[in-house]
Amino acid sequence: MAPGSTTKGSRRRARAISSLVGGVLAVTGAVAVGTAVAGQDPAPPGGPREAQPSHAGSTPADSGQQRGSAHAGRDGPRASPPAMQWSRPVRVSIPRIGVTSGLEDLGLDAQGVMRTPQDPARAGWFTPGPAPGVAGAAVIAGHVTWDQQPAVFFRLGQMRRGDRVEVTRDDGTTAVFTVSRVAEFEKRSFPTGAVYGRTDRPELRLITCGGSYDSRSNSYAANLIVWADLTGSRLSTTR
Repeated sequence: MAPGSTTKGSRRRARAISSLVGGVLAVTGAVAVGTAVAGQDPAPPGGPREAQPSHAGSTPADSGQQRGSAHAGRDGPRASPPAMQWSRPVRVSIPRIGVTSGLEDLGLDAQGVMRTPQDPARAGWFTPGPAPGVAGAAVIAGHVTWDQQPAVFFRLGQMRRGDRVEVTRDDGTTAVFTVSRVAEFEKRSFPTGAVYGRTDRPELRLITCGGSYDSRSNSYAANLIVWADLTGSRLSTTR
């Protein structure tokens, strides 16, 4: 399929997915996702701090800050580009933290919880949600550590507003996102609305674990979340 092309079937699929995520998952599965990225090992001694939030203490009520027809970057407010047509994401690149990763498909388990990547060196795309580049909040998740070793999103806490995230797609295009917010939340206070709520703009969420590690429960106490807005697109040079 040529870059930018689409079919009636893909448009129907995109509308159906948007409706599903904006309805059922925003009320049920999204909260479970907030605790699903946890079953990992503690970060190695001397590893980077897992949370360096720019909006500490934020709540789902402030999700409106992520909506609108313009967003702010390092050069000030700019108009949002039009949404891209639906295409499966195949790779994510995050220059600041040196990450380039293929993407696993992450669905829901029997309890309505998002599955986590099987390979700690790879991130995963939440397939019931929007594809990166189309209207809505696309989600990519990854482990922070695995077997006491750094995993794909080990350095995600170093992300800052204005950083770039690129998602290569199966149609030969790359969706370019700019980070607007980085924050950490205790799992019991996971901001479901701000992460999974409906939006009429193409947006991206990157999620991993953060906070302290509890050896008794074999989990981290928090989630680290990066919000980003679509700021451009181009033809991909590699896939």
